[in-house]
Amino acid sequence: MSLIPASVRFSFRILCKHAKLTSIAILSLAIGMAAASIGLSAFNALLVQPPAVPEPNRLLTIYTVTPDQPFNQLSYPDYRYYRDNNSVFSGLCAMPFSISMQPLNFEHHEKKGLTNAVSDNYFSVLGVQPLLGRLFTSGEDDQRSTSVVLSYPYWKSLGADPHIVGKSIMSNGESHTIIGVAPRGFVGTILTDAPDLWYPLSHELSNDWRTDRNNRSYSLIGRMKPGVTRAQALANMQMLSTQLAAAYPETNKQRVASVTNTSMLPPDSVSDAKFLGLLILAVVALVLFAACANVANLLLSLASVRRHEFLIRAALGASRARLIRQLLLDSTIISSAGGLLGFALAEYGLHRLLDFKPYMPGLGVLPLTFDFRPDITVLAIMVLVVLAVGFATGLAPGLQASTPNLAGALSGEIAIGGTRKGRVRNLLVVLQVAACTVVLIGVGLCFKSLINLRRVDLGFTSRNVELVVFNDLNSQANRYSEQQGRALYGRIREAVRQLPGVESVALANIIPLGWSGNPGAEHVQIEGAYADPDHPLSIGSGAVDAEYFSTLGIPILAGRVFQDSDAPKSPEVIVINHTMAEKYWPNQNPVGRRIRVQDGKRSLTVIGVVADTKYTDVDEEPTPLFYYALAQHYQSNFSVLVRTHGNPAQFTNTLYGISQKLDPALGCNIITMEENTNFALYIPRLVLICIAGFGALAFLLAAAGLYGAVFYSVSERTREMGIRVALGAQQWDLWKLILRQTSTVTLIGIGVGIAGGIGASILARSLLYKIQPVEWFVLVGVSFVMLAMTIVTAYSAARPWMRVDPMQSVRHV
Repeated sequence: MSLIPASVRFSFRILCKHAKLTSIAILSLAIGMAAASIGLSAFNALLVQPPAVPEPNRLLTIYTVTPDQPFNQLSYPDYRYYRDNNSVFSGLCAMPFSISMQPLNFEHHEKKGLTNAVSDNYFSVLGVQPLLGRLFTSGEDDQRSTSVVLSYPYWKSLGADPHIVGKSIMSNGESHTIIGVAPRGFVGTILTDAPDLWYPLSHELSNDWRTDRNNRSYSLIGRMKPGVTRAQALANMQMLSTQLAAAYPETNKQRVASVTNTSMLPPDSVSDAKFLGLLILAVVALVLFAACANVANLLLSLASVRRHEFLIRAALGASRARLIRQLLLDSTIISSAGGLLGFALAEYGLHRLLDFKPYMPGLGVLPLTFDFRPDITVLAIMVLVVLAVGFATGLAPGLQASTPNLAGALSGEIAIGGTRKGRVRNLLVVLQVAACTVVLIGVGLCFKSLINLRRVDLGFTSRNVELVVFNDLNSQANRYSEQQGRALYGRIREAVRQLPGVESVALANIIPLGWSGNPGAEHVQIEGAYADPDHPLSIGSGAVDAEYFSTLGIPILAGRVFQDSDAPKSPEVIVINHTMAEKYWPNQNPVGRRIRVQDGKRSLTVIGVVADTKYTDVDEEPTPLFYYALAQHYQSNFSVLVRTHGNPAQFTNTLYGISQKLDPALGCNIITMEENTNFALYIPRLVLICIAGFGALAFLLAAAGLYGAVFYSVSERTREMGIRVALGAQQWDLWKLILRQTSTVTLIGIGVGIAGGIGASILARSLLYKIQPVEWFVLVGVSFVMLAMTIVTAYSAARPWMRVDPMQSVRHV
């Protein structure tokens, strides 16, 4: 046992003696370890960590699936049926998977805040206890309630008044009573959605919503009773969905309940998030692998410097196993130091990230709600990674140095560098370059995908258009009847049209690229075809007014669009998109054709065909869609589109002022359509930034590894170079010799990396837009970058040795 402290002390002395090499190795590993810690922390925060509530493993999220839709939310009456008739949950709550920005005013402290409507049993199902006051109680969904619960951060921003319970806060011009404050650390159950204020569903539920089974806006979370398994919960939910389908075939036929573990992500995005998380972990693994190869190469160089030490120790009787243990101890010390430094860098960087407040179009600056900081799980994994890295980086140098060749030493091989040692060093450089090449190819593919997305024809013109998204009129305690809502339409149009610089004004409940107002699904029967009443078609729809298409620049392909004559009591008419026309009336003129909705009770006439438009995602496939006339299809949830002659952002304050003048309780969010469009590319940009960051680290490690390999390789050949110079060789001749050997190694690494990059692009094509298995532009570009890096790095490393005096170099040992 006494040998262990002595061995550790000896390792520290050796590493301190070669402080420069040791520092480079530790910094290289710190970069790789920091990347690994960040990647693991992000994966853990997004996909592993459940909501911050007691016993989260007993929570399940309930949703429904249909043959043509893998994920659907539920209507309020369906929620009540599941809540009241299940036998597996101790509680079942509902909430919309959305956020809402509202003007909040507390004692003259005014700001916009995020609000979230939840069922009255939301907090009790999650097991959340109040910090102050109380939370919602059973029955607050049955009649309109003005109670609200504040989040801990918002309570702190108001001054952390311990007597705030019972005071009033204004939201959209309406007074609410603060009944409690949520505990610290509870940020809700939606990723990136940290509400400032919660209020009961009754605040926004209209009488229609309480009975409308087509309005599917809610996700359900249930807490399983003790002893209940997930399989039992699924079976019980599916039995209830079968009962609903039998009782309400027009809305619930073929709609089957499903369950999944509750996380901070919506169920429909979990699979994509897992794939993306695994992709990031793969990139992180490549960066860490490059760091390990770099350190192994540096330790080989250190072993070369210590060659006489190993010869003497072997001659004195040291076994091979003991020499290997000593070198493994050296590598473990370096790995531990790199791991500690990398973990500290990751902790600092992620802590700083939590202070970052990204700008969201229409919502303003928002704080990040998910905690990326490493927890005990990440720490335990990092300890295992440190031990594995210590073993991996020390094994090759240990095996190499533990077989000292005395005959080779006497013949001078060690003085000029052995060929076997050079092969191992070159192999490590090949692996580094290959890993870096794969990561850079990933960066190039993400960049190419983003370029492809930006080139997509969206079907509309976003330039010079301002978007005003109003809160649902039904959320104002039914203050707006249909007649009052229609009158409000007219007042808004008139007020906005009078503004100088306004070219056109349109109202709609459907907005391209879905920041607000995605297409709703209608069960449709096509007259003359697809008329099976038992299997109606599900087609997206929206309600727009006469100026919608001209305001957004959507081309008219046939017939006409809506006119003032399409009044509420006139025969119902619709405008369809190009894909719907081609799919159901191929090679025909669809104008004048009819479709039926609402179980065939209403007949609609096609009056026109317009171009396809992207409504949910930039990369969505063209799908059938039709437009109602807003005058014939009243909507309490609507937006206003304003086309201007100049910069639309200049109209933001004016439009908000008009909204407040018409009704101070009319909450709205205002953004430009260009911001709305750019927001649709937010995730691809974020992925590109993440992959590019890891790519920069991999590139830095590859350059450092190549520099070290060339530097030590040339230093061992100083005598050879001196002889060549003495025989007449010029610096250019020496440079060509070094570059030829270095380029050979680099080209092999690039070739291996390109093969790996092609394989990775095939696996990741589902996440990227219109990416081919072989993207020659990306592959050629990355190859040139790596070759340029090789030339610059090799020259920088070899230059000091090429200028050595021949007489001194010949005496070099």
